[in-house]
Amino acid sequence: MKNYPLNKKIIFIGAILILILGVQFTFVAAEDFPRAVHLSWQNDPSTTMTIMWRSLTGAEGILEYGKNPEYTNSAESETHSYRFGRTEVYWHTAEITGLEPYTTYHYRVKTSEPWESEDYTFRTAPVKGDQEIPFRFAVMCDAQGGYDNQRKAFEMVKEENVDFILYLGDFTDTGNQEEWDIWFKTGEGVLSEVPLMSVHGNHEGDRITYWEQVALPGNERWFSFDYGNTHLVFLLTLTQNFALEQRPWIIEDLQENNNTWTIAMGHKPIYSAVINKPEYQFLRDYWLDVFEISGVDLYFAGHNHCYERTHPIKNGSINEKGIIHIVHGPSGDKFYSCEDRWWTAVIEPNTPMYSIYSVDESQIKGVAKRLDGSLVDEFIISK
Repeated sequence: MKNYPLNKKIIFIGAILILILGVQFTFVAAEDFPRAVHLSWQNDPSTTMTIMWRSLTGAEGILEYGKNPEYTNSAESETHSYRFGRTEVYWHTAEITGLEPYTTYHYRVKTSEPWESEDYTFRTAPVKGDQEIPFRFAVMCDAQGGYDNQRKAFEMVKEENVDFILYLGDFTDTGNQEEWDIWFKTGEGVLSEVPLMSVHGNHEGDRITYWEQVALPGNERWFSFDYGNTHLVFLLTLTQNFALEQRPWIIEDLQENNNTWTIAMGHKPIYSAVINKPEYQFLRDYWLDVFEISGVDLYFAGHNHCYERTHPIKNGSINEKGIIHIVHGPSGDKFYSCEDRWWTAVIEPNTPMYSIYSVDESQIKGVAKRLDGSLVDEFIISK
């Protein structure tokens, strides 16, 4: 009986420790995921912006925005979730409409956990067809597990002052949520202020993790939008059947296009000098004639982990009126062997990289850079 008061004291202290640990665990659990704030467009980029972010399950969300940090406007978020293993991944999406073209806005997002982001900014696009305002965009692809390199690529792109980012697929190696969390972490401070538009890569598979973490136009599998004087076409290259299914849509989309510049893109290349990898004949069979007839200027791809720029190609041969095909090198650290082919203008293996494209009325300038900022390739196409 002499030990009884001591036992009560031990129990009391233990309860307090459990309570403290429980509070700490709750705090850690609430922050043990990336908020993954990122921008994209589902509709006209000159008058809309879409913001996505994560929260704990069941939290309500609100987006506040305005031309200054006083945030004179607000919009409630729509939520959706999915399970990955034991984790419920809970997303908020808010689309702002009625914005002024080529205008900078401030915004922040809040959830009822409570949690509040810092102040971010974004800029809307010039109106469709605008020839006066030049713009810049970055291109990256194929992190595929090389997240230290991907983080560096984002750091470099942040310094380039681009208007948006194109990602050509294979964000992750397996499509698992854990990898997606790491990928979003590499883009912190960039994706919250620079819109990201992407195509689906084969390493995404058809996992729900890709489709639920992006907000894109139309069916999100294939779509297009206009930014100033440029028409951008995003395509799904996963299988031959998908390529055939998209052909009627591509024909109609390009027939309605009257922009100065047209850029098409998909994860897999149409021409590639990578050794022991296919050149994807089915893309040539189903898409290439439409591209060439419709005046596509550039076709972007990733997948083959070796940078390559072709000469302009039309009707299966080099032709100054043809399409320049760019296979972008990876932002990760996996590489394939490649060698010159008859179409090759520039080739650069074993190089983690990113590219910057500057567009105005009369020319597009492309610059491919290593992660130390040194030059891989530089070219200009003019009209």
